[in-house]
Amino acid sequence: MMLIKIENATKEDVLNKDYIISIENILRSFAEEKHLLIAQRAFFKNIIESQGDVYSTSSKHFASEALSGLLEYHSIINQVSFYVSIDFSIRDNSFSWVDLGVRYKFVCGPLFFSDSSQLQKTKIVCENPLDSDFFKIVASFYARKESLSGCSINFIALNGGGGSTKDVFDRTIQNNEIAFCIVDNDKKHPRAPFGGTSAHFIKSKTNKSGLVEILDVHEIESLVPFETIEKVLSDLNLLVKKQESLDFFKKICSIDESAKFYFDHKKGFDLKTALELDNTHGDYWRPILKKLNDDIQCDCIDSKKCDCKPSCLTYDGFGDGLLSNTLKHINQGSLRRYNPPLSPKLYDKWYALGKNFFSWSCGPCKKSRLS
Repeated sequence: MMLIKIENATKEDVLNKDYIISIENILRSFAEEKHLLIAQRAFFKNIIESQGDVYSTSSKHFASEALSGLLEYHSIINQVSFYVSIDFSIRDNSFSWVDLGVRYKFVCGPLFFSDSSQLQKTKIVCENPLDSDFFKIVASFYARKESLSGCSINFIALNGGGGSTKDVFDRTIQNNEIAFCIVDNDKKHPRAPFGGTSAHFIKSKTNKSGLVEILDVHEIESLVPFETIEKVLSDLNLLVKKQESLDFFKKICSIDESAKFYFDHKKGFDLKTALELDNTHGDYWRPILKKLNDDIQCDCIDSKKCDCKPSCLTYDGFGDGLLSNTLKHINQGSLRRYNPPLSPKLYDKWYALGKNFFSWSCGPCKKSRLS
C-alpha cells in the first residue's frame, strides 16, 4: 500500500481510451484499500461526469469516494517519505526515481499500471519473517505520533532469509514491481564496513523499481527498548539469570547511547572482540569501558588487548528468540497501549523507520463499497 498522486491529467487524458484501463485499475486499488489516491478535484469529476459507458458505475463510485476523502488524504503527502507520481505527460511505460531530499518519488505514466498486478499491495522485502511484524509496530507508533492512526497499514512481506535477501529483492524488481527492501547494517563498530546482507546493497539506494533502506543499527533487536527487553525476560522467567547482562548494557548505553546500536543483543558482548574491533577501526568501545572502571577492574582495557581465554569480560546476550518473544509480549496487550519509553536516539530511529515503513504500507481509512 502506498500513496499515489495523479498529476498533469487533462479531461482529454481522462477520456482517452488508451488510459481508461489504467485509470480503472488505479480506482479499484483505492476501493480495495490497497493504496491512497490523491489528484486534482477535476480528475475525479471528469470521471464521475463522463457520459455513456466510458467508465463503469463502479469506477464512478470509487472516484466519488476518493474525491470525498481528498482533503484528508492530500495532507498526508507531507508526512510520507515516499509516494508514486502518475504523470499523464509520460506517454510510455518508462519510470524513474526522483530524490526530493525529504522523500523519494517514483514517477511513471498511467500505462505503467495498465496491468492491475502492478497495483497489488506493496511488496516489502526483509531478512527475517519476523522483521516486518516488528516494523509494522514501529509504523503504528509513527502513525499515532502524526495523527494518522485512521489509515490502514498493509503490505505483502517477502522474506529473504538473510543471505538470499538480495536474490529475493532482485527477482521482485525484475518485472518492474515497485518494492521496498529493509536490512540492518550488521556493524559492531561505527567505523566498521557494512557487513552481512547490507554489503550487497551499498551501491545505490534505488535499483530499477525498488528502493532499499539500510538501517543504521547492527540488528533489528537493537531497536527493542530496554524496558521491553526486561519485561520479555520477566515473562520467560529469565530476568534473574540475565540481570547482570541487562545492567551492563544499560550502563554502557548511559555513557554512550549509540552503543545500543552496535552490540549484539542476541549473542552478547566480550572484551576480546570489542578491543579487536577498536584496534582495527579506531577507539569506540575502549573509551566507553574505561568510564566503567569503578564497576569493572580489567588491565586488558588499558593494554588494548585481551589474550584471556575465555575473554575476561563477557556478558551473555538475550538469545536468538528475543525478537519473537518481544512480538509475543507486545501482542499480548493492545498495540495502541504499547508506548514504551524511548531514549532520544532510539526515538529518532523509531520515528524515521516508522515514517518509511508507513509510507510503503499506508492505505485508505475505510473500504469503499464495491458495486
